[in-house]
Amino acid sequence: MNRRKTVVTAVIGIVAVAVLALLVLRFHAEQQKVLAQIDDEQAQQMADLTAVQTQQPDSAEPGQNDEPTPESEPEPAPGPYADRPDIDITQWQYRLVNTEHLLDGSYAPEMTTLEGGHMFDARAADALKDFIAGARAEGLSVYMVSTYRSYETQKYLFDRKLSEKLAGGLGQDAAYAAAARIVAIPGTSEHQTGLAADITDQHYAYMNESLEDTALFQWMQAHCAEYGFIVRFPKEKQDVTGIMYEPWHFRYVGQEAAQYIMDNGLCLEEFVALYDEPGQNTAQAEPGV
Repeated sequence: MNRRKTVVTAVIGIVAVAVLALLVLRFHAEQQKVLAQIDDEQAQQMADLTAVQTQQPDSAEPGQNDEPTPESEPEPAPGPYADRPDIDITQWQYRLVNTEHLLDGSYAPEMTTLEGGHMFDARAADALKDFIAGARAEGLSVYMVSTYRSYETQKYLFDRKLSEKLAGGLGQDAAYAAAARIVAIPGTSEHQTGLAADITDQHYAYMNESLEDTALFQWMQAHCAEYGFIVRFPKEKQDVTGIMYEPWHFRYVGQEAAQYIMDNGLCLEEFVALYDEPGQNTAQAEPGV
């Protein structure tokens, strides 16, 4: 009897343990399921948050939440004559001579003798010879009136003209001013540079404004830049140069500068002023060359 009782008790104990084990396993399974669900919800929340941060809201106002775009500085508009030649304006061929830019008595460049015994700066003599030859090739009659004049020669010419005015009854100041309107004051004449040439038609007797009507001047004005020369004292620039219109006076400045000056209707004073520092003024010359 006791033996049966002991067996029954043992069986009941085994069943109780088995039931308890099943309850524990079930509890553990439920707990894992809940934790997995929590992990899934948290992962979805993180994904939703990331999408919100990276997605542009469709309902945003234009420009809202946008970083301001920096405004670019406008490029300055090019000024007049921005295409001027890239040159060194201090070179010998660009030298400006007038009453504001004088040559002293010692200035004398190396010279070459041309036809008729005329002297010209050796560095530009070939250009002058080619210029004249080009005109003659067109059947034009060329005569060189004057080229290089020394300071002493210019002084002689000026003093002679001054004496004429004094002899005519003018006072010293009036005579000086009158002479200076006709003959350049020594040191202010371009002829002393050896880069200026007075050229006329051999068969035309007058050196005045009417020379512009000759075929020679019209060809030379149209083609002078090809040889490096300019019409030094244009008709429309008398208020700048201070010199009367001289359709016979040609000045060497080199081909690049000459082409730019003639194409843009400049005089040498205006061309040189293009290379001045801001605030400087173009020098103006007094009458008389």
